[in-house]
Amino acid sequence: MLTFIVTQPGIGKKYNDALISKNSEINFAKTQKRGIKKDNIIYYVENDLQTISAYKRSKLKWQTNVISVCGKPKVGQPEIRYVGYNTNKLLIVIGKHNFAEIDINNGETKFVG
Repeated sequence: MLTFIVTQPGIGKKYNDALISKNSEINFAKTQKRGIKKDNIIYYVENDLQTISAYKRSKLKWQTNVISVCGKPKVGQPEIRYVGYNTNKLLIVIGKHNFAEIDINNGETKFVG
């Protein structure tokens, strides 16, 4: 299992504040929202629908490409369909039935099934 973590400190925000949800989850089938804000950190799904970035005070904290780390899903498009916030991790659904978890502190991504 390879984990890729890309950090680019100093790069400013690339997200739209109007697309940030106040809820703990976003389901792309039901909403146009692209990010979740928790504890002053924004977890944002980038335009490629494969990359999640964490921004603190508009500065990039970490970034991970979920599809690159976990591989293409067997069923469905290689893109993020759902993001849920759960205490110390993000729960991710890619494709139709594949799941990943991301550590909110460092962006470490792992495939869970």
